[in-house]
Amino acid sequence: MIPKMKTKLIRLISPRIYLIVFLSLFFCQPKGGKSDFYPSALPTISGATESLSDFQGKVIVLDFWATWCEPCAKAVPTINEWKRRVSDSDFVFRGINTDTSEPLEKIEKDMKRLQMDYPTLLDKDWKMTDFYKVEGIPCLLVFDRSGKIVYRQYGLEKEDLTGLVVRSHVWAQSSLP
Repeated sequence: MIPKMKTKLIRLISPRIYLIVFLSLFFCQPKGGKSDFYPSALPTISGATESLSDFQGKVIVLDFWATWCEPCAKAVPTINEWKRRVSDSDFVFRGINTDTSEPLEKIEKDMKRLQMDYPTLLDKDWKMTDFYKVEGIPCLLVFDRSGKIVYRQYGLEKEDLTGLVVRSHVWAQSSLP
């Protein structure tokens, strides 16, 4: 008798929990205020510079990584797939390489080996890494269209992709310019 009641209770509660989670993702977004963007530009692999403010009005995904980091290498295919599932007009993906002493050629070689489908900025002095208080890698940071950090995740597994894609639709709709 008790197991049947427990099963009925779980069936009744489960849809409500999903609804609460969905609504919190949709409605509990930061609004307005100052951007969380790192204030300086970082060099690209090609020697140019980019600033996060260049992408204001888009959802920005940053992937903090290093050439020696095996979990970072395992995260790249998931990020590539995530990038393929969202609109280029709404999203910008950038790697943030945190190697302090690796030559540029090594970083480029690893990007090719990992088949990274997104450009990388160089943070050899860890200025951006420290600014965002990145405590481990890989680390994902997501900024909404207004420049506010709306998501942080350490580590990334293939199983995380579905949740990220669902959240992406919410982020793409929030803070529309």
